[in-house]
Amino acid sequence: MSKQQLIVQKSIELFSQKSISKTSIQDITEACGISKGAFYLNFKSKDDLLIHIVDQFIQELTISFQNLLDEESLPREKLEKFCYATISLFNERFPLFKMLLAENTKGIQSELLLKLKIFDESINRISITLLENVYGEKIQHNKFDIQVCLKGILQGYTDFIVHHKQSIPFKLVGQTIIHYIDALVEMRVSPILTSEHFHSEQLADYEFPTIRELIFEEIEICKKKYEPSSFVGQSIQIIEDELSKEFPNFVILSGMAANLKPQAELQWLVTLVRQYSPAPIQS
Repeated sequence: MSKQQLIVQKSIELFSQKSISKTSIQDITEACGISKGAFYLNFKSKDDLLIHIVDQFIQELTISFQNLLDEESLPREKLEKFCYATISLFNERFPLFKMLLAENTKGIQSELLLKLKIFDESINRISITLLENVYGEKIQHNKFDIQVCLKGILQGYTDFIVHHKQSIPFKLVGQTIIHYIDALVEMRVSPILTSEHFHSEQLADYEFPTIRELIFEEIEICKKKYEPSSFVGQSIQIIEDELSKEFPNFVILSGMAANLKPQAELQWLVTLVRQYSPAPIQS
């Protein structure tokens, strides 16, 4: 485990025990058995650490959901797994996210909210893809309304479980939610939301970064880890070159992402490219 990973792990433990505002950098360094200098070599401040923790959670969740899309299983099974995994993961992460938004983190709240919006947009894309794979043409006229309903049902169950501290089998909840969605799809209700509504909501309050911009940011981080002449380094460079074109070739992007997929530390870059490119990645 690297020092950065150790700091993150111990910080989360301390935040859960003492709250964010009552946990000092000295508390963190003592728990890690490191000097303050070692802390500042990894993070500029406690706010910087908090942003990193949120980034890490968002990346882990997004990667896991994107990998779900690539699994070799029936579309309905994937959607069911998405439902119960969403409730399970948010039940696990909710206390820290609530703490981050509720405590004295005003200096970084705008950045936190933006990152959560980025995550929300990513999950919207994944959930719509899952719904389309299950229901096909049946929901093409109202897929955005169905997606909002799915999101609302998931949120409702998550809130209930968190606030009532009830022990409910997540897999059973996932199966039940699919039955509710089945009923909504069969109702053939006229749509309210369009693609324009769906995306304008995301852009209402923020200058929302595109996936391409996020990929370029991640490329700069990843290029520092590999020699340009290495197989991985060359694959990263090809992704950058292709994305610099007006009309990138999605098959090339997908192929380069497949080259990088075995590298554990490059999963966020692979996931971003996977979301940008509709071409399937070959395992």
